[in-house]
Formats: sequence, structure tokens, C-alpha cells
Amino acid sequence: MDDTMRRKDRQLSALLANEILENGTVCQLALAAQGEPYLVTMNYGYRDSTLYFHCAAAGRKLEVIEQNNRVCFTVVEHGAVLPAEKPCDFTMKYRSVVGYGTARVIDGYREKCEALSIIMAQYASGSFQFPEATLAATTVFAVDISSMAAKSNL
Repeated sequence: MDDTMRRKDRQLSALLANEILENGTVCQLALAAQGEPYLVTMNYGYRDSTLYFHCAAAGRKLEVIEQNNRVCFTVVEHGAVLPAEKPCDFTMKYRSVVGYGTARVIDGYREKCEALSIIMAQYASGSFQFPEATLAATTVFAVDISSMAAKSNL
């Protein structure tokens, strides 16, 4: 995949890309199978170049990942719309990350608990206990990031 950014003046460092992922709250996850795109908005957790997600034990998302585990993702921090006199001069303040990776389902009680704790840490502090019945009904998957790029218009 070509990660060349057209607007080099807006490119952010890897450190700032990680900061955006560490502080974000919503991830758009793009999948594709049999030539058809599928985009889903999800809560996530981020740690050590890996995104973590949870979902129901069955559904389209898992079916698509089973067929093609290559994914694309984006996380955006929205700033503000800056109006202008001319419609085409409007702009948006933002920071964003776009990346690529490989999805894998996480099995095992301890591994699922750790991944769910990473997701929870994205939104709240503390430690969390996950009932076995809930774990059994929940699929947890990770996206190992192979490349990413961040940009800003702040």
C-alpha cells in the first residue's frame, strides 16, 4: 500500500500519530471481501501498535474478516469548521490517523480479558472484571498495525 501523503506540510510524526490513537474514542474500520467494501464505526482500545475491538459472536464484520483479514482504519479528532466568505474556502480543523493492518480474533480467557481491559482503558480508569458469561458471548479481535500516517490542519 502506498502511504505517500500529498500534503507533506500537514504530516505529523509517529509520536503524534500514537497520541491521536491513544486519545481517540471512535475508529472507522474498513473491510473488504469478494470485491465489496464494508465500513463500520467502533469503539476501540490502542496499545503497542495494536487496535482492539469487541463485537457479538456472529455477524457481517466477522464474516468479512474471515474472508479477508486486511483492514484500513481511521481515527479523527475534530476541531472546528472555519467558515469563509466563499463556499470553497471553508476548511476544517482536525488531526487524523489513517492506517493499515491485519485483523485476528483473540481466543482464551486471559487474552480476552487483557484486550477488553485495553478497550476499557481508552474510556475510563481503573481495573475491570469481566464475567465468564459475558466473555463467552463476546468476540474480541485485534488489528496489528503494519503502517499508518497522521496529518493535521490545526
